[in-house]
Amino acid sequence: MHMHRPNLRSIAVTATVLGLTASGVAITASPASAVSAPSSPTSEVRNSSTVILSWAAVRNADAYEVQVDSSSSFSSPDYTAKTVNVRVVPSKNLIPGENFWRVRAVDGSERSAWSEGAFDIAPVTVPVVLAPADGLELDQPDRPPLLQWTPSQGATSYTVLVDADSDMIGAKSYTTKTTSLVLPDPLTVGDWFWSVTASKGSGLVSLPSDVSSFLINPIALPTLTSPDDSVTTAIEDVTLDWEPVPGARSYDLQIATDDGFNNITHEAEGIFGTRYSPKVTVHNDQFFWRVRAVDLAGQQTPWTESRFAFQRQWLDKPSYVYPQGTEASPGAINTSRQFYEWTPVQHATYYELYTASDPFFNTNVDVCKTAGTTYAPRSASDCGYKSSGTTYWAVRPMDKPYPGDGVPGTISASDTRAFVWTDPGADGGTFVIGSVPDNLEVSVSGVALGDTSKACRTTFCDNVPATPVFAWDPVPGATSYRVWVALDENFTFKAMGNTSYLATSNTMAALCYDCSDDVPTLEESTAGSAYYWYVQACGPGGCGLSPVSQDPPLPGVKSFRKKSPQITGLDASNLAGTDITFAWDDYITNNDVVDLWRSQRGTQSARTYYVQVDNDPSFASPIDTANVDQTTYTAYDKLYPEGTYFWRVQARDADDNGLTWSDVKSFVKQTPAVTLSSPVDNVLVPGTHPFRWDPQAFAASYTIEVYKNNDLTFSVANRLFSANAKVPAYTPASPVPASDQPYVWRVRRIDTDGNPGPWSATGTFRSSGEAANLLSPPASSWVPTKTSFFEWSEVPGAASYSLNVSGTKTAKFSTVATAYAYSSGWPTGAYSWNVTAYDGAGKALSVSATRQFSVDATAPTVKRVGPSPLRAGSTLKIAFSERVQGVSNTSMKLFRLNGTKKIRIKAKVKVLNAGKNAALDPIGSLKPGSYLLVFVANRIKDLHGNFLAATEIKLKR
Repeated sequence: MHMHRPNLRSIAVTATVLGLTASGVAITASPASAVSAPSSPTSEVRNSSTVILSWAAVRNADAYEVQVDSSSSFSSPDYTAKTVNVRVVPSKNLIPGENFWRVRAVDGSERSAWSEGAFDIAPVTVPVVLAPADGLELDQPDRPPLLQWTPSQGATSYTVLVDADSDMIGAKSYTTKTTSLVLPDPLTVGDWFWSVTASKGSGLVSLPSDVSSFLINPIALPTLTSPDDSVTTAIEDVTLDWEPVPGARSYDLQIATDDGFNNITHEAEGIFGTRYSPKVTVHNDQFFWRVRAVDLAGQQTPWTESRFAFQRQWLDKPSYVYPQGTEASPGAINTSRQFYEWTPVQHATYYELYTASDPFFNTNVDVCKTAGTTYAPRSASDCGYKSSGTTYWAVRPMDKPYPGDGVPGTISASDTRAFVWTDPGADGGTFVIGSVPDNLEVSVSGVALGDTSKACRTTFCDNVPATPVFAWDPVPGATSYRVWVALDENFTFKAMGNTSYLATSNTMAALCYDCSDDVPTLEESTAGSAYYWYVQACGPGGCGLSPVSQDPPLPGVKSFRKKSPQITGLDASNLAGTDITFAWDDYITNNDVVDLWRSQRGTQSARTYYVQVDNDPSFASPIDTANVDQTTYTAYDKLYPEGTYFWRVQARDADDNGLTWSDVKSFVKQTPAVTLSSPVDNVLVPGTHPFRWDPQAFAASYTIEVYKNNDLTFSVANRLFSANAKVPAYTPASPVPASDQPYVWRVRRIDTDGNPGPWSATGTFRSSGEAANLLSPPASSWVPTKTSFFEWSEVPGAASYSLNVSGTKTAKFSTVATAYAYSSGWPTGAYSWNVTAYDGAGKALSVSATRQFSVDATAPTVKRVGPSPLRAGSTLKIAFSERVQGVSNTSMKLFRLNGTKKIRIKAKVKVLNAGKNAALDPIGSLKPGSYLLVFVANRIKDLHGNFLAATEIKLKR
């Protein structure tokens, strides 16, 4: 406020440094004095990460230097700072125990003496174990070990030790930045011990917590389901089934002939599924079997308590077709064409034909083998009809690929056939070399020969369903025949291995099994190809022409194409399960098709079955192939990924030739998804909350994904983390940040073959990560430019914070403490501030609310002093640039100058206009001469704490 008086002039003050007013009055800064040491050093420990060091301001000090050390010698300070503030809060963690600190004032190049203090920092807080309760039993896999403990103030990480012994020597170590841990590695059955240590980094660690224990219980034993537990109920196809065990990685199986499992006949390890059939069948006997599970830690459960038993019996017997007759009433045969025929038997790879001269098969015994159901003797010693007496015959089926001769079938004495053969003798004709037999025919049955509706006599016979029987009319005078079979009409490529022809004295021929001179069966004909055959007659003087390399082919060459029927009845089951079971009709069912070929029933049995599975119908690179000995298949050493598949089956004959493929079938494997347990339904949980889901059988591990911003499209940009867990629970290494937007998460199983299952339904939750509560400065307050101080509450789980300031000046300060004192001055302006809390991994946990504050960085000045010149009774009127505080006769003084002396003038000081003006009224009259008005430094300040600089104004009277 301006004061006006007649004949009175004011002095305009425009600077606080040496200068001249328009009236010639000199204004100078007060002379500097030696800088004093700061007084009242004080330390306030808020927590083990926060200590507030403060001191009284020193007049004329430009700044302060602070040192903190764990040694009173300060030889190597742990923390140093230079600041214009009167507070310092170390931004790093200090060593626990007694710490020493000191501060000194700086005035230009001068330094004051140190002022010292000390304080104690508490050790890193020892975490307290919360769960599981000491000694708690944890059933697997439903209750994976979830270790939880209390947070340690300011800890950046925790180290968890887990050991099978309470001494913790050699314990396995895990590090996490949260206060819970689901052990990533499955634990074996038994007692386990654990403890946890907190760390603030830089070697600052707590003592270990008390050791706690828990007991891991084994996963369940498998439950055997099929076949029925019976040693008297006979089965042919051995298919063993059991219930899946959650938490099992694989299974081991044993089959033995005794319930003590001393005589193990078959064992398998690493079975992924829960259904098993030996690829090679077991023999006929009573068997016991048992299964054990192998958990994710590779530990085997005990074997199932087993007297689970079954009886494998193969009692199928053929029916005898020709020749007929019994011991009591033998049949009568008088034809020169000799053969035996019977019906086919499932599982039979080949047949053993027994002939003898007595019903007990002791005399003149011959044993012949064939893969077909018709046997044509090639000589008298080759199971030929007995020339005298009765011929007895019987057939036994044999099942390969069982080792040795195979699993033998059965023979019943009541089924033995008998007949008496009368040799019709020679035809009396004269053999002519080069004679060619007439009526060459092929058939799948000996009894069909001669019937043109059933046997084929044409030059080319198509779609012959099995390796045929060859027949022809006898050549007069011929004593033997050679049956040539080749892959071309010129007979340059053999069709029977190393054998070019079959030599026989019969007028029909069939391949034999396990013969040294030919193969047991013929391969399937490929597209556009055929078999060629020719009969060469031999007699006294030699044989006719060989067909080999004859061009043109010899007259009488005939051909046929072999095409076996397809397997039928394909069915894939358990498509919603992890292990898929394939089944089909036994190949012998083709025999039930009356009109299979030329009104004949089938005769072919399958030695084995070849299965192909692929995700491409072309089967260019099948994902699974198997050769099995029964009409069902479940892969035991692999599991299929989710998706659409194609499969087919091929019967394999006695010589392991692949027959015609079945039709291609398809199926979709779609197993159940994982069921999420917690957190779901948008529940609000702490950022350290564990993720849980129901365990699944066949799971070797699980993939868990968490996304922020309620992103139901699961975009990579919003993925918070993706992790693999070997148990049905997971705790992230860092807490989930607080967010108002829901998080979404999902889980899928990875099976023991590495195949991912379907994703679970989406779970949603919100994270309640606690935010800091702002304590100081108050909202919408004025903050001193050089002595600002910010403080906030501690956030559980936070390892550090950032103070974020925006406004006229933008700044971000990182600290482990819950307070911050800015070391520089804020320029005048409006500001906002908040605090972000971070976990030990440096990820944001939460952001506090935002507050505003203002700063006035402009110091008050003396604008005018009057009157000028002074008069004897003058009262000095002073105008300030703004309202001030602290005006008194100790902060504003008047001196009369007498040479080099200053004589203080007693006066009364009065504050006017709410501090915007002041009056100094001398007591007594002012004498003529020079005067000095002095404003003392650091006494007068504005409402925001800015001090009026030391100022001296010269006046005259």
